[in-house]
Amino acid sequence: MAGQPGAVSRMKHIPRTRLHLIAVAWPFILIVLLQTALATFSLQVTSSLRAFVTGESLWSKGQHDALYYLNRYAESGNRAFVTRFHQAIAIPLGDREARLALEADPPDTRAAFAGFLKGGNHPDDIPNVIWLFRYFRWLPVMADCIDDWRTAEGALMQLLPIGEAVDAASHISEADRRDIVRQLDEINVLVTPLTKRFSDRLGEGTRQVQTVLLASNLAMALVFILLTVWRLNSFLVHRRDIEARLSHSAHHDDLTGLPNRRLFEESLGRALDGSSTRHALMFIDLDQFKAVNDNGGHAAGDELLRRVSRDLGKAIRGTDLLARLGGDEFGIVLPHCAPEDALRIAMRLREITEAIDFVWNGHRYAISASVGVVHLGEHTYTLQEALRAADIACYMAKEKGRNRVHVYETTDAAQTQFAANLNWVQRLHRALEEDRFLLFSQPIASLDAGKERQDHCEILLRLEEDGKLLAPGAFIPAAERFGLMPAIDRWVVSHALDIIGRRKGAVSGTYSVNLSGLTLKDETFLPFLREVLKRSHVPAEVLCFEITETSAIENLDEAIAFMNAMRAVGCRFALDDFGVGMSSLTYLKRLPVDYVKIDGSFVRDMLTDKADWMTVEMINQISHLAGRKTIAEFVENAEIRKALCVIGVDYAQGYFIGRPTPFQADEAVVVPLRRADVA
Repeated sequence: MAGQPGAVSRMKHIPRTRLHLIAVAWPFILIVLLQTALATFSLQVTSSLRAFVTGESLWSKGQHDALYYLNRYAESGNRAFVTRFHQAIAIPLGDREARLALEADPPDTRAAFAGFLKGGNHPDDIPNVIWLFRYFRWLPVMADCIDDWRTAEGALMQLLPIGEAVDAASHISEADRRDIVRQLDEINVLVTPLTKRFSDRLGEGTRQVQTVLLASNLAMALVFILLTVWRLNSFLVHRRDIEARLSHSAHHDDLTGLPNRRLFEESLGRALDGSSTRHALMFIDLDQFKAVNDNGGHAAGDELLRRVSRDLGKAIRGTDLLARLGGDEFGIVLPHCAPEDALRIAMRLREITEAIDFVWNGHRYAISASVGVVHLGEHTYTLQEALRAADIACYMAKEKGRNRVHVYETTDAAQTQFAANLNWVQRLHRALEEDRFLLFSQPIASLDAGKERQDHCEILLRLEEDGKLLAPGAFIPAAERFGLMPAIDRWVVSHALDIIGRRKGAVSGTYSVNLSGLTLKDETFLPFLREVLKRSHVPAEVLCFEITETSAIENLDEAIAFMNAMRAVGCRFALDDFGVGMSSLTYLKRLPVDYVKIDGSFVRDMLTDKADWMTVEMINQISHLAGRKTIAEFVENAEIRKALCVIGVDYAQGYFIGRPTPFQADEAVVVPLRRADVA
């Protein structure tokens, strides 16, 4: 009993696949072993029977020759026939010794081997004869053969006294010869039928054994075939079951048991291909799922999804297909559903979701859903167009305040703009994956004629599509709306540092890089920056990150914490587009920036608009009082540059200073000298 736990432990460590393989294969292995054993046994029996028949043939020939040579001696008196008689009689006598040795208790196999060897049997056949005699003498056919052998042997033994008398006499008379011939005739009459019966029974027994062996092999083969058919059928049944489960798993969600996106799209495709297009499509997105997942953990999120799945499934029609599309998003295909019915069902589903009382670990969560509805009968949709329309409708429901239903309308201007922005999401993802963004740089020049010049530029972003360069204004709004700016900012920083690290004299310049408001909230950006700085070997002091005053003020505390952390690394900051929101003057002293960039809308018209001039002058004075240097944007001619020098602005940026050019590693930034610079 003490050894059982160890055995159980070892069993636990056997891989399940191996146990399953053994469970499937063991009948076949057993049949193969049995078939092999039966075949081996059949060969052994056949070989033994062959050896026994050969021995019987030698025995019959020996007794026949003994009678013959003794008879020839009686007829001729030639002593040479006596010698041949003894040689012939030695064969059945040897077999007799072997039989008596095997019939002894216990059997003497060594003596039996010697006896059969005297009987003229081949040494390789003798073990088979002994094995057959010892273990199968109880069979009726074998027992009868041995009885005939023993009886014939008894009659044959009568030759021994005649042989002894012949050996003793040097000469025999005519009367003695006639007497010997008479005795030999009597013995021959007695022995011949016995010998024939022995031979016949042995042949019959051999045929019976061969028939039994053949039947056994055929029976075993039949069992093997039946087992194979049974196992194959079981395997096919099991395979069909697995295929059914795999098919169900491939088309259904493991968590909720609902159809998945694949089955959903197949069903929607069939609905769109049908003759009737009076169908509806819905996307449902849970509004508070992230809060449940973050606060209650994934177990809470999973339970909420199961609960929503059950409640929504009970509220739809029997012909409708409810599917989980991924995350917290569900889709419904409503065949043969009028627009008013679709809207009514959507409102009911929203109400059912809102009414869910979800409690997890003592905390109650408010649940709601945004529902997008598409009437497929109002327009000819492809599968992708229908999915995109439902996606946009669901997004619009969220944009308008969540917990509401939005019906897709092709004439809705806000929806059209949203769709355009949504299209940018795919294009921007593709641009990031294919590395199709390009970096440009625009010089920033010092307006202090006596100050030593250093490389100073702003790194700008462009997007290349179909051979055209797109300015940031074309895609940044969509990137900000859909949360792609942190990824784009990372791309800009990593590629900019790679180029800066390969430029001559780059370590003494200043390179301004724009950061979005979303990046200010990204806690992982600082570790990322440390890593790319380390990899590029560029000192952090050459980087100046530009953030807009709007994003800084909207997230003031986060912006200050972010900027202080970045400044601790060695980076500098510039406040971009300053002056658009004048309330930012109040926060200027709190923001740890090095530069204030005066918004170009004031600079561009400052020579013709006195209010713009005064605004530029005021921003410059306040920034200097706060210890910040100023940079004027949109400096497009020499007159504006001179006016900025009069006001005392520190730096200028614009087409007059230099147009954006590709940012490359083969040369450092060159700020072009103009005669106006000297004036």
